[in-house]
Amino acid sequence: MVDAAERLRDTGVVGESATQELNYVARWGSPETLDAIARFLTDQYAFESEPTEPREKEASGVVRPESLMITNGVSHGIDLACAQLTKPGDIVVVELPTYFLAADVFRDNGLDVVGVDGLEEGIGPDGLPDGTPGYFDVGALERRLRVDGLRPRLVYLVPTHSNPRGGTLPERDRKRLVELAVEFNFYVLADEVYHLLHWGEEPPPPRIGRSSAARVVSVSSFTKILAPGLRVGWIETARSIVDTISDRGYVNSGGCVAPFAASIVVSAIENGSQARWLQRLRERYRGTSRALHDAASREKASTGWKVASCPPSGGYFLWIELPADCDERGVTRAAEDAGVAFLPGSRCVPGGTLEVPREERSCRLCFAYLDEEKIVEGVKRLAESVRNARGK
Repeated sequence: MVDAAERLRDTGVVGESATQELNYVARWGSPETLDAIARFLTDQYAFESEPTEPREKEASGVVRPESLMITNGVSHGIDLACAQLTKPGDIVVVELPTYFLAADVFRDNGLDVVGVDGLEEGIGPDGLPDGTPGYFDVGALERRLRVDGLRPRLVYLVPTHSNPRGGTLPERDRKRLVELAVEFNFYVLADEVYHLLHWGEEPPPPRIGRSSAARVVSVSSFTKILAPGLRVGWIETARSIVDTISDRGYVNSGGCVAPFAASIVVSAIENGSQARWLQRLRERYRGTSRALHDAASREKASTGWKVASCPPSGGYFLWIELPADCDERGVTRAAEDAGVAFLPGSRCVPGGTLEVPREERSCRLCFAYLDEEKIVEGVKRLAESVRNARGK
């Protein structure tokens, strides 16, 4: 194995730094890879707001290599966490609406998916709606725990610039969620893949993965900030949980799941191209998100749809709620005829969870793929599709 790796290096197929990654690597990743990613994340997370609680301030923003495990991406991290921290028949709570493919991973692991409604609109420090997208309702979860006797093993959410609605959970609610996890003995599975894709004037709250509680498992990935085809992500959690999650048969047998691809990521980190590319993405998405929000806002009067008053400050998505007299299926058909694609909100309500009528007439729009001109044209066509579906 060593000879083969050296021959590949000598022929120029791989560089010196990647040679060891062509051999077996420890199941959580090589020390060099974990060190590089930890340094990169520490630097990038420096834009977070500082925790307000003294105890949380002690849990500094420094990402430690021993708290990380390399994965094949967020979906793989979610699957590993389910496989190692739950058993069939356990309950996983998800926000409604939620990432539309997460429920498949949970059900593949034999888990029962229970939905908890998200807030329709963000709540400011004064306790009043602030015009931002809604997010996970921690208060509703607490009521289900205390009044209904709900006993989940996992609570899954996308806390920052969520998929699908784009909402960001405030620090006070993040702190309360972790407190509930400790009290009621469940794990918070935080999908923080959009946390670094932030361009708002105000920094986002500290990521949930920063918590020192051994009840938090953060999953994230280079998918959205470098290249999805590399299939390199990470889990960040307490070291004891890293040991538990990584103690999986195929991981013990084969070691780290992506050593060579991770070495490419490390090279991009060390030569500065990852940081530069991430900044370019932020600048691009700032423009495309504004274009999408402005175009959607201009059509509010003629369509009757609802859109957050504030443009996105990060992530990938803008959420639109269609008027009550508008059927999502009819809009979808009309939009397809007009050459417009979007994710129907009904896809974001896993089958078997509570029915949420507003999700049956909603659209998730993505601003991460098209340029501003095409986005504006797409909104015009979508608006016309809505008007046609309403007969107006």
